[in-house]
Amino acid sequence: MVAARFLSWCFLKNRGWCADSRYGQLKQKTMRKIITLLIVLFAVPVFGQNHFIGLKGGINWTNVIADNFLSDNDYRNGFVGGLTYEYEFKKKFHIGLDLVYAQKGFNNDIIFTDENGNPIGEKATSGFYYDYLSLPIKGGFSLGNNFAGFLNLGIVPSLLINAETIIPTDKVTKFDFGGLIEIGRSYKFKERFLLFTSVAYQQSFTVITNEDYFSNGKAKHYGMTLSIGLKYALKKE
Repeated sequence: MVAARFLSWCFLKNRGWCADSRYGQLKQKTMRKIITLLIVLFAVPVFGQNHFIGLKGGINWTNVIADNFLSDNDYRNGFVGGLTYEYEFKKKFHIGLDLVYAQKGFNNDIIFTDENGNPIGEKATSGFYYDYLSLPIKGGFSLGNNFAGFLNLGIVPSLLINAETIIPTDKVTKFDFGGLIEIGRSYKFKERFLLFTSVAYQQSFTVITNEDYFSNGKAKHYGMTLSIGLKYALKKE
């Protein structure tokens, strides 16, 4: 009985999944243009110590905001890390962007019941994992000198590069777009180095579901990110 219920669940969730290739191609072209812009920004010679480049890494705790979707969802712990760039204006305002690999998703508990619908004390946990190449674009301000605090607001376009549920699948919506708010602290040392840590909240505006992937439901990513990184001020000439 337990095995039959589990196999039925797997079949129902995978039965309607097929990729929307035209939608995916359009969003991939959009991401390519954004990534090209990022590469150009890094490649253009810049002068002055208000340009910072660096590396960052951290942990994601993510889940989904859902409507008519799977219930009993738990957070996924994932990795986030990559490159960061920031330009600081004279009055402590700044703009920046990152190019990061970000693991998102959630875990779902399947509660097994008897023929009367009563729990039998057994369950199985399935991971719904979605990995993205993300390009957070941020702006904000900082307060302080060597020790400083900062606040950022931004948008996060992302391209799905891998998805795994019960089995690997390419049926998920390929493009994700969301917003973020970030707060953190930084410490400047040896004139050009900046050590920083931050906490950010992200929430998607778009859904991972579509007409071929959980067509009757809606689900959006959300979660918290704790990160640490090191920036370097480019040499002034």
